[in-house]
Parts: sequence; structure tokens; C-alpha cells
Amino acid sequence: MNDQYHMIRYIHEGPQVLEKTLRENSAGVEKLLEQIRERKISRIILSAVGSSYTAALIALPLFQYHCRIPTYVMSSPEINAYGERLVDRNTLFISISRSGERGWVVDSLQKAVELGALGVAITAVSDSLMASHANMALVTSEGKEITFPKTKSVITCCGLLMRLALGLADESDPVAIKRMKLLNECPVLLKEVIEKTEHQVSGLVPELMEHDYLMAGGTLGNFGVALEFGIKLQETAGIPVTCNDSGNVLHGPWGGINSQTMVSLMATAYDHELAGKTFDLAGRMGAHRLVITEPGINLREVTEYRIELPFTTDLLMSGLFYLVPVQLITYYWAVAEGLNPDAPEGVQDMLNAMLPAGRKEP
Repeated sequence: MNDQYHMIRYIHEGPQVLEKTLRENSAGVEKLLEQIRERKISRIILSAVGSSYTAALIALPLFQYHCRIPTYVMSSPEINAYGERLVDRNTLFISISRSGERGWVVDSLQKAVELGALGVAITAVSDSLMASHANMALVTSEGKEITFPKTKSVITCCGLLMRLALGLADESDPVAIKRMKLLNECPVLLKEVIEKTEHQVSGLVPELMEHDYLMAGGTLGNFGVALEFGIKLQETAGIPVTCNDSGNVLHGPWGGINSQTMVSLMATAYDHELAGKTFDLAGRMGAHRLVITEPGINLREVTEYRIELPFTTDLLMSGLFYLVPVQLITYYWAVAEGLNPDAPEGVQDMLNAMLPAGRKEP
């Protein structure tokens, strides 16, 4: 491992901090589940921006499959427009922010609590502004992450949200029981993914970086991974990226595709046929194609580049594993461009726009 920058060390720390986060928040999640039952919660809103927003999307399929309570992922700047229409005493309102200092996220949580919602902060900073406005805080355990592009905190946030979603499942549901067991095994499995994919990524990046435009797509939780790919690659390497679900990734940008375009899809056993058709169309327009996929899925005839995970993933939890190669691509691409992935240009201006007056990024 080249540890010239913090970012790559943080990627490698992801498995151990996920294990720590799940362990240290076990009692807190159980307490929250009790409050959800007591309050007769009828609606769940996950509110965030940036990588916290993509983490919520990656975990969302487990809420939609196992939780009988309608669950929404909403961008924090938008939620206040809906006001009492969506937020009341029977709402569980979860604001997500590693720093707990982003103004839009803090404001949305404060407003929700004023409207009577059960307000929960998921953050890495127990004394953050967001935590002070919450009825309850679940604190992720990744420790310091002094890079602007967040990696290990995205992993811990995804895992903690998945733990909550599975806690809301029917206790006798064998599928939920199986997935809870898998979640507890994820730290070991994530380490295996890093070990298996890092050398693939580092070997491919010199060819990938010949492209000046990326289109990323995925389905279910991997749609969130595609959005995270776009956030990370744009902020670290300055590469323009458009993101969508796999069925819509070519809509709109179709006319701009050429040999400098790379189309990248996260393909699983569920959506590999759709991915194959999308890749075929992209190739006809001259684009190059990267698939991030599982063993046993053959898309070699319609792709030039391939990154393969070491095992087949659970469909609704796959995003947690597909995150790893996306983070690695981002790191190695930025370094190959001669850029500092820890502190991309313009970071301070962006933070100044998002943080309340007088507050600092911890």
C-alpha cells in the first residue's frame, strides 16, 4: 500500500472501523428501536447532503424490503419545503453528517424536532452542532478523517443504517436473520474486497485516466455507489461525471459520447443483462466501458475494462462492497494526475459555503 496520503490509509481502515461502529452502537440502535415502537413511528426520513446522502441511498434497499414503515431519502436543503406535510410526531427524522456541522443538515434536523419528530443524528462527532439539536445521537467510530473526500466514514454510515433497517425487520424473517449475520461478517469481507481489487485498480488507472468524461450507473444500492463515484472523482481529480441508474445512464448525455468517454456500470446477477445492453449501445457510439462486477458475470464482449469482486454479493447489500473499488479508483486516479486527493482545490471555499458562521469542520 502506498500511504503517501491519508486517503488510502483511511480506505484500508474501513473494515475495522465498520466493525467498531456496529459493536459500539449496538445498544444505541436497540434503544432507538424501542422509541420507534413506543412513538408508533409511521414515516422515516433520511436527510443528508454529499457522501452522507449517497450512503443513505446505498442502505435504502434494506429499509424498503424489510421495514414496513415508509422510508424516504431526501436532500437536506429540500426537506423544509414540505414542512408539516411530511414531518410530525410520528416521524423518525434521521440527519446524517460526519462532521455534524453542515448548515443545511443541521437546519433540517432542528426544524423537524420543532415539528415534533423524533430527531436522530448520525455523526462522527458527539459534540457537533447537529448532535446538540437531536433527541438522540448515534456516533460512528471511524475516528479522525482529515481528508475532504470521505471514505471510511461512508462505510461506517452505510453499515449503521443497514443495521437499523434490519433491526426494523420482522424478528422471525429468515432473510433478515441471514442478512444480519452477513452484516456482522462485512468487516472481514470488506478487507477481502480491498485485497482483491486494489491491484486491479492500480493496474487499470493509467488507461482509465486517458478519458476526460465518465458516465456512472448502477441499480438499487449501487445507484448510490454511482452517485458516490461521481462525487469522489469530480472533487479529487476534476473529471466531469454524470450519474444515473443503469436504465437511464445513457439518457440525455447520449449525444456527447465519444472515444474520450468512459461508461462505468456496477453490474450484479440481478441487472447484468441490462448492463450488457447499455454497454453495447455505448460501444456503438465509440465509448470505452468499465464494469465493476461479481464472479460468474461475463460481460467481456461488451467491455474493455473489468474490476471483479472476490465473491457474489447479497443484492440489497451489494453497495457496501462496490463502494471499495470506486474509492480506490478515485484515489489512484487523483494521484496519477499529480493531485493531492486529501485536499482538492476549492475545498475551503466549499466548506465556507456549507458551514454556519463561526463553526469549523472537525
